[in-house]
Amino acid sequence: MSKKIIVFGEVLLRLSPPNNLKIFKSKTFDAHYGGAEANAGASLALMGCNVNLVSALPQNELGTSAESEMLSYGMKTNIIKQGERIGIYYFEQGASERPGRVIYDRNSSSFSTLKKGTIDWKTIFKDAKWFHWSGITPALSQDLAEVCEEALIIASEMGLTISVDLNYRPSLWNYGKKANEIMPDLIKYCDVLLGGIDDSENCLAINTTGKDDFENVYKKWQEKFSKLKTIVSTLRYDANASSNTIAAVLWSEAKLYRSKEYKISHIIDRIGAGDAFMAGLIYGILTWPENLEKASEYALAASCLKHSIAGDINLSGVNDILALMQGADGGRVVR
Repeated sequence: MSKKIIVFGEVLLRLSPPNNLKIFKSKTFDAHYGGAEANAGASLALMGCNVNLVSALPQNELGTSAESEMLSYGMKTNIIKQGERIGIYYFEQGASERPGRVIYDRNSSSFSTLKKGTIDWKTIFKDAKWFHWSGITPALSQDLAEVCEEALIIASEMGLTISVDLNYRPSLWNYGKKANEIMPDLIKYCDVLLGGIDDSENCLAINTTGKDDFENVYKKWQEKFSKLKTIVSTLRYDANASSNTIAAVLWSEAKLYRSKEYKISHIIDRIGAGDAFMAGLIYGILTWPENLEKASEYALAASCLKHSIAGDINLSGVNDILALMQGADGGRVVR
């Protein structure tokens, strides 16, 4: 797919204890690179899309390693080289009724110290069709919230379709501002939004009641953010750390689409499943713009497959995802 997609976010080093060990007793850690926006971009590149990742990394071996990993998926990169450290997070894989756990170590990382005016957005957005960001970036600092706004203003002026994954992480909003004080001024530029209705008040400063259904909530969102064309939520049922049932709801032009459900009986790694969904949604909207129901089903199938893959990034290609959509399952060996 020749249409250029720009993704903006932090590339992180992920360290995980092997074999479902707890962090405090682990002597070794498996290393992966990822990050919400980078995960989505890498997945899109593996689907054949023309993707450019915008981020910042230190000028050292870890920065070089992280960028090399991103390039290996087929993405192009615009990396600002600054600072001395890459952001890190530790992920403790849960099992059964023991939940997974994330510990962030990303303060003062190269990305978190980016400032407005550092990135030449007009050059980056030249000939681009789509811009994707997430709510994780403005959670990290006031400066990054301003960088996001700078990018969104220019992307909007240049006519790009803009998507956002709310990705509400309460533990990251610790610089004195709440998400609902920052995010509404950024969401107003967006065309496509992925987020749960339980984030309505926390992220969007829109009150809902326990009686509000999807349509009522989405109508409230679109009334406040008139540029929104498509709103999507992913759903999890009967969930523990080892098995989930997942589904999705998509709302566009006052129509609500409910997806099929997937029962995932043995989760290998659920980190990045939402990013796999986001990548699938972007691919689906660009590929089948007149069939958003198919785009939603494609996104959910991509997310389902990510649960079977270790690391942050969905390694499934278009044929794998379409095969699952069309009824293929893991009960056979492909020969």
